[in-house]
Amino acid sequence: MPEQQTATSDWPAFAGIDWGGTEHQLCILDTTGARLTQQRVTHDVAGLAELDTALAQHGTALPIAVERAEGILVEHLQARGHVVFAVSPRIAARARERYRVAAVKDDRRDAFVLADTLRHEHPHWRALTPPSPLLAEIRALTRDRDRLQQTQQATESQLRAILEAYHPAPARLFSSVDRQITLHFVLDYPTPAAASRIKTTRINGFLARHHYTGRVPGQVLAERLRSTCSPHRPGPSPASPTPRSPSPSCCSCSTPSSPTTTTPSPLRSPSTPTPRSLPRVRRNSVAWSVGCGG
Repeated sequence: MPEQQTATSDWPAFAGIDWGGTEHQLCILDTTGARLTQQRVTHDVAGLAELDTALAQHGTALPIAVERAEGILVEHLQARGHVVFAVSPRIAARARERYRVAAVKDDRRDAFVLADTLRHEHPHWRALTPPSPLLAEIRALTRDRDRLQQTQQATESQLRAILEAYHPAPARLFSSVDRQITLHFVLDYPTPAAASRIKTTRINGFLARHHYTGRVPGQVLAERLRSTCSPHRPGPSPASPTPRSPSPSCCSCSTPSSPTTTTPSPLRSPSTPTPRSLPRVRRNSVAWSVGCGG
């Protein structure tokens, strides 16, 4: 890589790629800033082949600016011998302001700005080092783990917001709302009125039934319930039996079916359909991998 960076005078052209989820916009400039190529390619095998053909017309190891430091596109360009410069989104936004101040996104303009900025600023930028095959595999694994963790955290936040708005006791009873014991509690006691009737004996039976492995005794949990549950919160009638749902898996549960009662559900309004399930996360999330102990 040092050899590639020192021979900047040998670069016949500069490229910028405006990255997209399904399509990428390519712009190639010569050393004077004149446009040589302006092309859109798809994010698939055929599109990457078109990208290789367009780049090969102007050199074998071109400098390319893109607003990403990882991913299939970056790895593909590095495998073809190109010198990739990862441009920070903040720097790219400031560069776009120098050319035109406009709120409307223009992929052709963005690709041109990346290429032209690279043409001027490449002596001050550092290119990405091509990773070894082992490092590339590790990066792919950690990237997938990070995405799963973000999904799990977003789902947990949604579940917590739902509980805090209507039934805050389960969110404060155990260490985390994505614990399986918390999800079981939501299914067994779906309303504040139902949870407010729980005493120490009943909570101990619930913990034993669901194999609770936490260190907090049932008496302490019962005291937490009394301090967080309000039996006067609106909800389904306590006299109406609530159908049981199948046991939930970690980070994946369904709310009990709506009981047959004349009392309106607190989550139902004339303009809003009744939610039938809480947010879901696949079992291969980080929480599932680490463990779902209470």
